[in-house]
Amino acid sequence: MYDPSIGQESLTKIDAIGVLVGHFVFAIAMTLFLDWSWIPLTASEKESGRSLVDIKKGWGWD
Repeated sequence: MYDPSIGQESLTKIDAIGVLVGHFVFAIAMTLFLDWSWIPLTASEKESGRSLVDIKKGWGWD
C-alpha cells in the first residue's frame, strides 16, 4: 500500500498476509486457552455437538 506521508510503499502484501495469519492463529489460541464455560447453553445446544471441554479431553488437555 502506498503511504503518502513517506512517498513510497510501506506495507507489502507479505506484511498484510502476516497480519491476517497472526490474527487467525491468535483466534484459535484464544478459543482453546480461555475458559468459555461461563456462556450459558440451552439443552438443545448442549446435545447438538461436542463441547470445548470434550474436545480438550480428547486431545489430552484435561
